[in-house]
Amino acid sequence: MTTSKEGAKIVFDFIKTIIDKHGPRLPGSDEERAAQADIAEYMEQETGVKPVVEPFRFAPRASIGAIPYLGYVGLAALILYYIHPIPAMILALGDLIFAIVQVFLYKGWFDRFFKQETSNNTYSVIDGKGTIDHTIVFSAHTDSSWLWRMAVKNPKTMILRTVYGIVGVAAIAIGALIRLIVGMGGLKRPEGLSLPLYLVVLLVPLLCLPGIYSLCIYLTHKKAVASPGAMDNLTGIGTAIYMGRYFKENPDKLPDNCRIIVAALGAEEAGLKGSLAFMNAHAGDENLLINPYFVNLDSLRDYDHFNAVKGDSWQFTKFDDDLKNMLITAFENAGVEPHVIANPVGGCDSTPICKKGYKTITFAAQNPIATDYYHTYKDVYSSLDMNTLEKSIDILLDVTDQIHEHNANNKYEVKKCK
Repeated sequence: MTTSKEGAKIVFDFIKTIIDKHGPRLPGSDEERAAQADIAEYMEQETGVKPVVEPFRFAPRASIGAIPYLGYVGLAALILYYIHPIPAMILALGDLIFAIVQVFLYKGWFDRFFKQETSNNTYSVIDGKGTIDHTIVFSAHTDSSWLWRMAVKNPKTMILRTVYGIVGVAAIAIGALIRLIVGMGGLKRPEGLSLPLYLVVLLVPLLCLPGIYSLCIYLTHKKAVASPGAMDNLTGIGTAIYMGRYFKENPDKLPDNCRIIVAALGAEEAGLKGSLAFMNAHAGDENLLINPYFVNLDSLRDYDHFNAVKGDSWQFTKFDDDLKNMLITAFENAGVEPHVIANPVGGCDSTPICKKGYKTITFAAQNPIATDYYHTYKDVYSSLDMNTLEKSIDILLDVTDQIHEHNANNKYEVKKCK
């Protein structure tokens, strides 16, 4: 029987192999697809089951990848602000609407206007010997992120500078509206407008120029400096596949009534596109998802930060309390300090699952504040902690046992997340 310590070494060797061969795996890139092909082959080798590969189309740069474009539009709006307020207000409002819809909420309303690429979802199904009455899905994402330039330079100021930029675009829209109301079509102070208000309207948008510029340089699309994605998220992929290997090697540990699905989902960094595609394809598919419990793995690196991610703040989602409590219990049983957090920015692959009404939780071992190794070229395999990987395996095995017990004593309910 392979021990958890040996399992951690297996996971690490897998991560090293993928990065050494493919490097960064930006969403929808040739590198991501090539890595997915190798992951599918590795998944079959480790689980003993030929995986299903499901391609999907999406727009890689229509969400987080569009942030520099928002900065460019903000600069254009700022220039127009000092020419005429109407076009400036239109550009600024459009910028803000796009940011809310595409970057914050991941709605995808404007995806059709961006170039489409292909990614893949890959999964293997391991069944117990009897009639299946519950499914445990271990999922993670295959892609890595563009370089967040401000994070690698000064992560402590990244969020502040980003907010500064968004406020700057809003200031342009508000300033333009005020100018229209008071009849200030040009730059001359109209009669009746006080000097202090005139100076505010004239100068505040200009003072926001550094913030708007920060949006322009928020990230770069250059592959050469993109994140290798060792932590985020080959640790999740490798650990999920190891769970399939564990039950292949230890069939006695898999109850006859349980199905294990190991899933490698694509394009998470582009707005959870792989998870969305998987749920659109399989939500309600009772031939595959029989009373499913989704345990999403995302970034297993920092030993002092074992987190049960209870929801995505930006997506207004709350994940399953039962799975959250199981994860907390597993942390305590493993002798690590448990943390419960809401994902502070962006989203994770549990959100599309939660929105379809299924039980899900995201397990992370990552410092939740901005760091210089999150979404930067410093996310390398040499920085991984073998003890964290080993504990993560122990925790997942514990959660698996708890799910079996919970399923035996409780009725499964499909209910939309709050």
